Amino acid sequence: MTAAPAPRQGSTLVRKRSPLKPDDRRYRENKAKIPAPTGPKRLEPLPWQRALLSIPDQYDVLLSGGRGGGKSTGLVLLLLRDVLRFGRGFCGALVRRDLAGLRKLEREITDQIACCPELAGSNYLTGAKEFRFSNGAILYLHYLKDEASFNRFQGTDLSHVYVDESGQIADPAPLLRLRSSMRSTAEGVTPRMILTCNPNNAGSYWHYENFIRRMVPWQPTHIELFQKECVLVHSTLFDNVHLANRDAYIANLKASCNYDAAKIQSEVYGSWGAVSGSFFSHVWDKNRIMVADWDGIPTWAEGYSDWNVWMGLDWGTRSPSSLLLAYRCPIATWWKGKRLGAGSVVLVDEHYTCLTSPDGTRQWGTGDRELTTSKMAKAARELCQRNGITIERVAEKHRVADAAIGAEIGGDSGSIGAQLKRHGAGFVAGPKGKRAPGWQLMARMMEAAGDPTAPGLYATPKVESFWATVPGLQYAQHDPEDLDTTQPDHVADSCRYLLMATHDRRYSFQPGGTDFRVW
Repeated sequence: MTAAPAPRQGSTLVRKRSPLKPDDRRYRENKAKIPAPTGPKRLEPLPWQRALLSIPDQYDVLLSGGRGGGKSTGLVLLLLRDVLRFGRGFCGALVRRDLAGLRKLEREITDQIACCPELAGSNYLTGAKEFRFSNGAILYLHYLKDEASFNRFQGTDLSHVYVDESGQIADPAPLLRLRSSMRSTAEGVTPRMILTCNPNNAGSYWHYENFIRRMVPWQPTHIELFQKECVLVHSTLFDNVHLANRDAYIANLKASCNYDAAKIQSEVYGSWGAVSGSFFSHVWDKNRIMVADWDGIPTWAEGYSDWNVWMGLDWGTRSPSSLLLAYRCPIATWWKGKRLGAGSVVLVDEHYTCLTSPDGTRQWGTGDRELTTSKMAKAARELCQRNGITIERVAEKHRVADAAIGAEIGGDSGSIGAQLKRHGAGFVAGPKGKRAPGWQLMARMMEAAGDPTAPGLYATPKVESFWATVPGLQYAQHDPEDLDTTQPDHVADSCRYLLMATHDRRYSFQPGGTDFRVW
């Protein structure tokens, strides 16, 4: 039997390289060059960020503006400055609506720790999601999307709170709960909150209502919501000299806005004055939709009958309740100098239950928890009376509410609808089905406003919640045909119930044609 051949051995020859000669061209060109740094670079503050760092600790800060201005980097600089200043006296929280969004800030903080000899030995505990700094300071990273998220900080003394993209938080309640844990016993430490925000987010409405419209950049202003003086800092990408290829970035931003002029104003220039990117932005025009108050329901108008009066109700206690009183024009009608097409619907007045701050600011997303069915029934009667009619003159089939009011809630009182009926304010269930057709109808009637030949949707100045909330309503994240339900969409819902009922024969047919259960 023949033995297997031995494996072939590799060559034992070693290639000899000629040594570099002093006159070698590449050697001469590279000898004096300094290798480029490969590690993280220490952040150099922009001029506006230096001014931010100089704001006294007694003021909270709101960083607002367009994209690419350096707000998040300014937040990191302020955070690390406070860590170095207060050491063991610093116990901070860095929060955002979604925890995944904090990864960029986590990396920036980690990189700056590596550049700062004073913080050598600091650690980030991935499981606990917290920084333990070598000087004794602690920073917690957590999400904050609702009041339940606050439980993470229950019992913790927080000296500093940093909120990234606070406009993504639909309601201020989680932040107010978080502020209840802001306290410190360390000498020289003043508890402080820093927020960053952009226009066109689910919570932009309460930022505008409580901060933007009341403040002048760089001037301390008392904010009733926080019961503290705050400073507004505005920045855009034009303030960021570190931004590489700015023109290309602006072109990308404009393309991402689909060249919507109003959205470009907010994304590029940080403008809060333009309605852009919202659910109804393509049809919204305040000048077309608003009509003057005509002293209530126009009982003297040509073709008037009580059959043309409608009411819409969206019930809530923890969330606001919205009750609308509306008039549907049976024929083309002159309304205080504006010609409305036949079939147009005018939102005449409202009763909207929400909390009101001591300075008169209305918290459109927070309901009145003291609301009862007897109070709502009384409010419905008063709403009709101050507009020249009684609730009995409004046909029962024309008092439309969410079908959920008919659900039994347990106990001897029965459903919300049954309780309202006992108090003299019965309502019928609105048309069931998907929400999207209702929003499409509402948008179509908004678009027709101002056309004397088409049925449009109009509203008087007395319907304050409509003007305050509807323009800024945003798309649902996972359903572009629907609204983001975390926003104050209550008046939009009551308007949707009402409009869909006016276009449904079951509600518009004369009495006797159908049999409705009235709660």
